[in-house]
Amino acid sequence: MTYEKKLTVAKVLVSLGLCMYALIPFAVDFGVSHIGSEHWTPHARFHLTWVLYGNLMALPIMLWAVWGKLHGTGRSVRLMAFLGMAFTTGFYVAVASRARIGAELHDPGHEHLVMGMDGNLVSTAMVFLLLLTGAFLSIRPEEK
Repeated sequence: MTYEKKLTVAKVLVSLGLCMYALIPFAVDFGVSHIGSEHWTPHARFHLTWVLYGNLMALPIMLWAVWGKLHGTGRSVRLMAFLGMAFTTGFYVAVASRARIGAELHDPGHEHLVMGMDGNLVSTAMVFLLLLTGAFLSIRPEEK
């Protein structure tokens, strides 16, 4: 496969990962199971809204960096993949520290299992793998 084709595949994978990261939490967290929850304090809802809208507004800029004529190079694809992986890693930091901060992945009765595993962990792992694969595919092999 030529580098140009690998770069196109990398752009698609990174774009898909970025869209999943920005759009799925936005749709779920503003859904009936979350926004109406009495467990969210007003300040927590403020932070939720802040982060979700920030991610949503960053998405077009990140996609422009991946696909735009000014950018759209392997380097910009990797940069956006790494930025997406940084956001995703923040999710795993929150998972690891949930006992310390008194948080959970979901409210009681709202668990979603995928292949017997927590749906939040599965979907975030998929996003991370898409971004990581895209980053690797965007690396131009050295000419020999």
